[in-house]
Amino acid sequence: MRFFNLVLVLSVVAPHTGNGCQVAANENDTVRVAQTKIYPLPIFFYTPETGIAGGAAALLLIRDSTSGRPSSISGDIIYTERKQIIFELGGDLYWQNGTYRLLTSLVFQKFPNKFFGIGNFTALSNEETYTPESFVARAVLYRMIFSRYNIGPLVRYESVSMRGVNPSGLLAPGTIVGSRGGKASGVGLVANWDSRDNTFAAASGSFYQATALFYHHSFGSDYDYSDIQIDTRNFFEIVPSQVLAFQAAAEFMRGTVPFQSLVRFGGQNNVRGYFDGRYRDKNGVMLQAEYRVPVWWRFGIVGFAGVAQVADQVAHFALNRFWFAGGMGLRFFWNPEERISLRIDYGVGNNSSGMYITVTEAF
Repeated sequence: MRFFNLVLVLSVVAPHTGNGCQVAANENDTVRVAQTKIYPLPIFFYTPETGIAGGAAALLLIRDSTSGRPSSISGDIIYTERKQIIFELGGDLYWQNGTYRLLTSLVFQKFPNKFFGIGNFTALSNEETYTPESFVARAVLYRMIFSRYNIGPLVRYESVSMRGVNPSGLLAPGTIVGSRGGKASGVGLVANWDSRDNTFAAASGSFYQATALFYHHSFGSDYDYSDIQIDTRNFFEIVPSQVLAFQAAAEFMRGTVPFQSLVRFGGQNNVRGYFDGRYRDKNGVMLQAEYRVPVWWRFGIVGFAGVAQVADQVAHFALNRFWFAGGMGLRFFWNPEERISLRIDYGVGNNSSGMYITVTEAF
């Protein structure tokens, strides 16, 4: 789960309060005001995976007089109803007038979670709890090749220690890869093309991204595997202010993959209505759509639906193996200019449902 998105969203809201200086975080931002400021920020959200969660964050916002986007360094601490603890520190730095962008994140978390087994048809009766303690470091350096095309190297490191498993569960024997913890170190490449008119709630345009990561013992990893990710998003304004949005995504892994890193769906962004990680395996595909309609003043409603499945091999994907979910949501645009909204969604899947209270659209 990407908790750090909450801080990035609030980084846009903060400069609009109290000082009259507007700082946008999308491509249309043309303000050129040099400034360096620190903002304290509250955090609040709810998901089935965390329960009620809250915390505090701090944001250092840095803008020079030539860059269209501000650089930022931010950190937060979060505690959840399910006794999960998250510490995060990240940076989003631009230089040479936006030609280069460095995205970094450091995350430490103790995160009691649920495991149901591996595969597309795991039984609900398999449910067990486990408590991992993990540290994740990630960095990607983008180089803008054209106005909408970016490419750059990616490095990722994750260390996981198991602090508790169910003695009678699937993880206890230690036969599942990753069930005793370990380290995963990988390097790769990310390329994307982005023509969206807004990064938080696009009304038009497209986003296409491909990521390739390779983990190997020579990088200090306990596991050898590859991870290929494809993410495509398209947005259409059907009638004024009413938007039809589509996302199609796929991920393919080969090698010895720890169960924590397997492809999964569910949660607040990917086929809402299923617990995040209810189904997981080496390969996965997902398709989801939303129809977003303004109703009155700053309020809007959203209808959404999605399908997804996972499989141990690409050849095992089948049309009759998809899991479906759909639902409705309410939006309150607390920053209409930047299209930043409070999001309340309720999704229903097969013998599964979930409510999500967070910020910005799912995709």
